[in-house]
Amino acid sequence: MSSHRWTIAGLGLLSALTAVLFVLAPVNQDVTTYEWPSARETESTALPLFPYEPERLDVTFTCADAAALGDGLVLSTTPPEGVAGEQPSPAGLTVRAQGGSVVVSLGDEELARQARSADCEWALHSGADGTRVLVDGTEVGRSGQTPAVNGLFTGLSGSADLRATVVPDTRYQTDPSALKIIAGVLSVASLVAMLVLLHRWEAPRTRRVRVLPERWWRPTLADGAVAATLLVWAVIGALTVDDGYIVTMLKSEADTGYVGNYFRWFNAPEAPFGWFYELYRPLAELTASGWFLRLPSVLLGFASWLLIDRVLLRRFTSGPRLLLRWASAALFLVWYLPYDVGARPEPWIVFGSLVVFALVERAIATRAFTPLALGVVVAGATVAVTPTGVAAFMPFLAALPPIVRLVRGHWGLVVAVLLGTGASALLLMFYDQSLSAVLHATEVRTEIGPSYGVTDELTRYETLFDSTQVEGALNRRMPVLLMFASMLVLAALLAFRRLPGLAAGPSRRLLAGSALYLVALAFTPTKWTHHFGALAGLGTLVIAVTVYTITRGALRRSWEKSLVMAVFTGAVVLALSAPSRWWYVSSLNVKWAMVEPGLRNIDAADAVLVLGLVIAVAGLFGAWRLLRQPGWLVVVVAMGTVVVEVATMAYAMVPRWDTYTIGRSNLASLSGGGCGVEDWLRVEPDLRAGLLPSGGAPASTDGFVVNGGFPAEVAPVAPYGTAEAPVWGSGGAAGTVTTDWYRLPEGAGAADLPPLVVPIGGQGEVSAKVEFADEHGTVLREHGLGLDKDGAWRDARLEPGDAAQVRIVATDRADGEGWIAVGAPRLPKVVPVAELVPVSEPVILDWVDAFVLPCRVPSSVADGLSEPVRYRFASGPSIRWLAGVSLSAGAGGPHAPLLQLARQTPVPTYLEGDKLFEPVSIFRLDYAVPIRGVTTTHMEQ
Repeated sequence: MSSHRWTIAGLGLLSALTAVLFVLAPVNQDVTTYEWPSARETESTALPLFPYEPERLDVTFTCADAAALGDGLVLSTTPPEGVAGEQPSPAGLTVRAQGGSVVVSLGDEELARQARSADCEWALHSGADGTRVLVDGTEVGRSGQTPAVNGLFTGLSGSADLRATVVPDTRYQTDPSALKIIAGVLSVASLVAMLVLLHRWEAPRTRRVRVLPERWWRPTLADGAVAATLLVWAVIGALTVDDGYIVTMLKSEADTGYVGNYFRWFNAPEAPFGWFYELYRPLAELTASGWFLRLPSVLLGFASWLLIDRVLLRRFTSGPRLLLRWASAALFLVWYLPYDVGARPEPWIVFGSLVVFALVERAIATRAFTPLALGVVVAGATVAVTPTGVAAFMPFLAALPPIVRLVRGHWGLVVAVLLGTGASALLLMFYDQSLSAVLHATEVRTEIGPSYGVTDELTRYETLFDSTQVEGALNRRMPVLLMFASMLVLAALLAFRRLPGLAAGPSRRLLAGSALYLVALAFTPTKWTHHFGALAGLGTLVIAVTVYTITRGALRRSWEKSLVMAVFTGAVVLALSAPSRWWYVSSLNVKWAMVEPGLRNIDAADAVLVLGLVIAVAGLFGAWRLLRQPGWLVVVVAMGTVVVEVATMAYAMVPRWDTYTIGRSNLASLSGGGCGVEDWLRVEPDLRAGLLPSGGAPASTDGFVVNGGFPAEVAPVAPYGTAEAPVWGSGGAAGTVTTDWYRLPEGAGAADLPPLVVPIGGQGEVSAKVEFADEHGTVLREHGLGLDKDGAWRDARLEPGDAAQVRIVATDRADGEGWIAVGAPRLPKVVPVAELVPVSEPVILDWVDAFVLPCRVPSSVADGLSEPVRYRFASGPSIRWLAGVSLSAGAGGPHAPLLQLARQTPVPTYLEGDKLFEPVSIFRLDYAVPIRGVTTTHMEQ
C-alpha cells in the first residue's frame, strides 16, 4: 500500500484499539457506607436499600446484648411483625435471643444456634460469597445467600454494643477515569483524522455528483405544511407510550449521575444504549413541560423530511415532483405523528437510517469509500440509541453487491477503516459505564424481562391487529399496512421490470432494506408496535415511490390496476377497522377514540370497502380511462388521516377548555408556566369535612349491621366505620339497608364542584343504588353502584344534578356467598394539590402519569437507597394496574422496599371540570419507623 493508505489504515486501527481500551478502562465508583447506630442510643431505623441486597453487611454484638434482652429480637434487616408495611419483605437476616440461645436465620434458613455464654462476641458478614456467622472468630454458620435490607430493627434499647455497617450496591454510580477520557479523546481524534485523509486520498478518483438540488435551501409550501403540523402536534398531540417513563429517567439522573431505568430493573443503566438521553437531560432541567420535551423529536422529524424531499427522492425519481412532494409529506406525517413526536428514541432511528441510506447511495453513485465509512459511524451511533437502531445497518446489507464491487482490491484498507469506524459506537455505548457494569445491566434486564425470542415475533403483529389496545389502533395500523401493501406492489413491479420514472437499483435496495428491518425486528427483546415508528423514513419512501411509479404508468392493463386497487383497499379497510385510540389521557374527548370511525351510522371501513371494490370491478370494464390510476387512493387516505388526527385532537380541547386535555395543558404552559394535569387537580385532605348531614332518623337495616358486616381485612378508610361516618354491612347475611335522607347543599351539582361520593365495597350476588330526591322526598332518579372486581372498597362518584336529598339502598341476596357494605355520602371539600403536597417535595410517580405531572420531583434512588417519601402520585384506577412495576420486587422496582415499610392510605383527588374522571390518584405513605441514627459516608474508589 502507498504511504497514504498505510497512514489511513494505521489511524483506523489506532481508533479501534483506543475505543476498545476505552471500554476496558477503569471507572471511578461512588461508594456509600451506612453505619448504625450513630449514637449510644440504639433505635430501630428504616434503611430501604435499592437494590435490595447490600454489597456488604457487617454486624457485631455481644452475648451481653442478648442477655440484656432476655427473649426477643436482637436484630432484623427486614421489618418484624407490627412494623411491617403492606407488602411482604424478601428474606432478611434475623438474630433472636431465644431460650438461652442466640439464633441466626436468613429467611426461613437457620444459620446458627449457640448458647449464650457469659462473654462472647458475634460477627455476621454478608457479601458476594454469601453470609457467614462467627462467634469469637470461629465460623459457626454459613449461607450462600445474601439477605435483603430495608431497615435495621432491634428490641434492644439504651446503650448496647450492637453495630451494623451496610455498604449498598452502587456499581452504576461511576465517573470516567483519566485513562478512559484519554482513550476516548485519542479514538475520536484518530477517527476524524482517518476520515479526512481517506477523503483526500480518494477525491481525485471519485465521480462528481451533486448532493443537493439548486436552491435547495428555499422553503416550499410542503416544508411549511410539515413544519406547522409537527409543531401543532407537539402542543396538542397525543403522548407516546413511554414519555412518562423517560422524563422520570432524565429527572432522576440528577441524583444518581447516570440515566437508569428508574422504574424497574434495579435502575440498571440504559447502557449500552441510550446515549441520546444525555442530550435531553439539559432540556428536562430547564422545564419538563410536554411541548418543550417534544421539540427534539420535532426537529429530527423536520430534518428527516428534508432528507427525504431534498436528497433521497431525487435518487429514485425523475420528471415532475410536485405531486410526489405533497404525497410524501402526507405519508411522512401519517407515520411520524402517532409514533415519533415524543421522548422515545424512534425519531433518532428515523433520522439515522435515512442518513445512512443517503450515504450508501452517495457512495454507489460517486464510487467513493468515504461516504460508506461515514455511514458506518452514523449507523453505529444509531444502534447505540436503542436495539431497534439496527435499522440503520440495513442499507448496507441491501447494497452489499455494489459495495463489494466498490471496495474490491482494497481489502486491507477496508478492514482497517471498518474497524475504526465500527468501533466508534463503543464510545457512545460505554461513555459512562464500565464493561462489567454494562454486562451486569444486560443480565438484569434479560433475567427479569420481558425478553422475547425470534419465535415470539408474531406477538407484535397479533397486537397490531388487536383493536382493543392502543398498540392496535387505527393510527398505528394505517402507515404500517400501507407500507406492506406498497412493498408487495413494488416487489411485483421490480420482478417484471416495470418501474417508469424510478431508478431500479435504488428502488431495489430500498425495498430490500425495509424488508430486512422487519426481519431484524424479530431479534429485539420486546415486541411492541411502537417499534414500527423507526420505519417512518424508509416506510415513507417505499409508499411514495410505489405511488409515483404507478402514476407514471407502471400498471398497463386494467386488471393490473384493479388488482392493485383491491390490495390498497384491503390495507385501508384493515386500518380503519379499529378505533383511533391514543395513549392514556390523550384520548379525552377525541372523536372515534373508542369506536371505529364513521358518519351517520356508516363505518368508514365499510364505505371504503364498497367504494374500492366497486372501482376495482368497474375498472375491469374500462373505468380506468376516467380514474387513470389507483395510486390516488393512498394519497387521499394519507392526507385524510393526517387531517382527521390533527382536527379531532384540536377539537377535543373545545368542550374541555375549562378542564384538562394535553393541548389545553401545553397551551397553559406556553403562556407562563403550568403544572400539567395538576393545574386542574384537586385533593380532599379531610374526609370528615364533606360528610352530608342526615335527617336524624336511623337507617332501616334488615340483616345489616352498623359499622360492621365487612371482612376484617377489608376495612374502610378512616373516618368511615365510626359514629361520625357510619357504614352499613351485610356480613354475608341476606337483607336490605335503606339509609335516611342526606341533605345536599344548594348548587351541589355545579360544574366546578366535586361529585357526590359514596363508599362501597363487596362481592357476590349483591347490589346497591343511590336515590336522588327533591326537597319533599320525591325520588327524581336513581343510580346503580358498581363494585370493585376484587371486592375492595371504592369511592363511587355521582353527579347530584338538581337533587336536594340523597339516600342509599343496598341489598344482599347472596346469603353467605358474598357481602356488601356502604358508607354515608359526602360532598368533598377540596383544595389544590400543592396545598397538601408542596411541589418541591419528592414523591413516588407512576411511569404512566409522570409526563403529565411535569412539576413533580421523583423520589431519589441514589446512593443505594430508595428515598422514603410521604406521597405517591399514582395513575388513575382505569390504568393503575399497568403502572405497578415500580412497586414490584420481582421487577426490580425502586418503591417495593417502601411498601414493605409503609402502608398506603388513599387521599381522594378530583379533576376540576370533569368531576367523575380520576386521571391521577394520590396515596399517603405512613411509616412505622423512620430513618434515624444512621451515619452516612461517601468515598470514591
